[in-house]
Amino acid sequence: MSGLCAIQCAMLPILLSISAVVPNWAHFGHGWIWMTAIGLIALWSFSRGWKRHHDKRVVSLFVLGFGCLIVATLMEDKVDIIVESAMFVFGGVVMVTAHWRNYKLMRCIKSSQATDH
Repeated sequence: MSGLCAIQCAMLPILLSISAVVPNWAHFGHGWIWMTAIGLIALWSFSRGWKRHHDKRVVSLFVLGFGCLIVATLMEDKVDIIVESAMFVFGGVVMVTAHWRNYKLMRCIKSSQATDH
């Protein structure tokens, strides 16, 4: 599931940048619906990882990335589209980095458990 969330987080900046070109589609599912879906999937994925590896960097990256996405959503009508897009891209990249680290740590734990038995 972490891989699926990483793909979603990687695609979000692309979809949001396209949304500026396609105004009618832009606001369908945009904003809080996206943030809710991203937040729920990320919380599920990261909480599973936290129970196993307790890596604070994963949590820090999640908080930074998701926080940036939330701020970008809040500032949507208040800043230039370039600034908003940059915030979404930065937040998405940080979230993908958190997922990648979470995935790598989970694989290391699974590998060590398999060799222990």
